[in-house]
Amino acid sequence: MDRSERENIAHCKHLIEEKLQFGNEHGEVRQRDLEYLADSIEEKSGIKLSLSTLKRLWKKDYDKIPHPATLQGLVSILGYKDWQEFKQRESAPSATPETSPVETKPPRSLRFNRWLLFPIVSAVAIVCWLIAFRSGPSNKKPVIKGPVTFTGNKTVSQGVPNTIIFNYDVSNIEADSFFFQQSWNPQDRVRIDAANNVYSNIYYYPGFHRAKLIANDSIVKRFRVHITTDGWLPLAHNTFADDKPIYLRKKNAVLKGALHITRDDLVAADVNMEKEVVLGYYNIREFENTQSDNFSIDTRIVCDSLQTVACPGFELVIVCEEHIYFVRMMGKGCERDISVKMGEVVHLGINKDLSVFGRNLYQWQHLQIKVVDKKATIYLDEQSVYSITFKKDFGKVVGLVYNFSGTGAIDYVRLKNGENKVVYADEFGQ
Repeated sequence: MDRSERENIAHCKHLIEEKLQFGNEHGEVRQRDLEYLADSIEEKSGIKLSLSTLKRLWKKDYDKIPHPATLQGLVSILGYKDWQEFKQRESAPSATPETSPVETKPPRSLRFNRWLLFPIVSAVAIVCWLIAFRSGPSNKKPVIKGPVTFTGNKTVSQGVPNTIIFNYDVSNIEADSFFFQQSWNPQDRVRIDAANNVYSNIYYYPGFHRAKLIANDSIVKRFRVHITTDGWLPLAHNTFADDKPIYLRKKNAVLKGALHITRDDLVAADVNMEKEVVLGYYNIREFENTQSDNFSIDTRIVCDSLQTVACPGFELVIVCEEHIYFVRMMGKGCERDISVKMGEVVHLGINKDLSVFGRNLYQWQHLQIKVVDKKATIYLDEQSVYSITFKKDFGKVVGLVYNFSGTGAIDYVRLKNGENKVVYADEFGQ
């Protein structure tokens, strides 16, 4: 990197630090500053930059050329359309960026669907909510005059349910109303008192949630809530909108060398078997040095034959810091409901030929996903069947979720990072 470019990047970082009021009492940039910057960039430009990317960029000895998308995301916070405009304007003696207080927009897409079993229904729900919300008494942009506080503390270090006690201070915001939203779903939004400073919320699902502090209809702060599990946690629910699942705390869920919750287990837990049942196996944790743009997973699954399930389905969800990846397979004849998401790219069976993922799920299925430099290749029975190339960085892999329509079993799980090192493996007693 030549000197002028290095100076441009340093100047850009300095302007961002001033605008977003970075730094503690010692002038050091904090992790939550960079988390807020990542969220602000996404809301302003649609560009998702991982926390690890921003940490590298803010290291004192960093001297590499960032990706053009990274630079564009940074200057979007300062009111510039791209890096070239920033350099041209900032090099002029009288240049002043056309900026305003940090503004955020309502989410343009579904953030973190717990199940992603009904993407169309979810999308309709979001649209309906946006229409209703925007027809409310006020949708004017808030005015931010100083620092805004939004932090949280768990009442238990691991597991669910888990109460998070959020602390907030909106005294420096001029707005008509304030809201709290616990994760991706805007229907979970609740009004909070601007004169108060504490709001508590119970999280019933493990995962990597992004709580939001909202003024009028603008997101002004986010706080990341990572709720981990102690190994595998099986849980069940009857609809994708259930906010309180049934935890299946069976002492030994391993049966014949597989992780397997059976129909009898669900009946014993008072799960309503007359309705459609979704069984999930959650493993939310830190995986050593496993980035979402370079990793692989190898697993084998099977669905149980239940007469009440018209379209048996299975979904593997890879939880990342910024979003999720998933592969949803369906039984033969139900291919329309198949869906695949790798990075920011989503393919639906409604308008894509995903029939290769229509399988006899009552027989063991060998599924592999290999991601190399943001190109994902999906294998079934060790044969490459589908590829997707994506562009955005979604940070670390922080969890695995297996969802079954009805019940099903996992034979094994093997997760490797980009160095082909096994970071997690479970053979379930084999």
